Amino acid sequence: MTTKRTSFFIFLICAVGLWMFYLKYTVISIEDRIRRASKDLVVERKNQHILKAEWKALTTPERIQRLAVKHLNMRQIEPAQLREFDPSIFHSEKSRYKETKKLSKLVDEILSSKGVD
Repeated sequence: MTTKRTSFFIFLICAVGLWMFYLKYTVISIEDRIRRASKDLVVERKNQHILKAEWKALTTPERIQRLAVKHLNMRQIEPAQLREFDPSIFHSEKSRYKETKKLSKLVDEILSSKGVD
């Protein structure tokens, strides 16, 4: 009976020892991952400052204006193109066909004022 009890405790001690060994190296692995993540976080924060500075430089109004003039070939709005907002053009209580007809008439009017067919 004592040999069975002794062998049981030896087995139990070995099992607990192996479990503690496994646990120790698992904790070491997790600590390494935390350390690497902390270093990566510091690097990312430095990169974030650089990216914010670059974004600020790229989105200056003067630069955007210069690029728009260079690449978009846009012109300023002429006073003849402006008109008062008429909500009935878009939100008519009549049928959809009449709404489309009003909008189509407005588009034709604008295009004819520009001389486009």
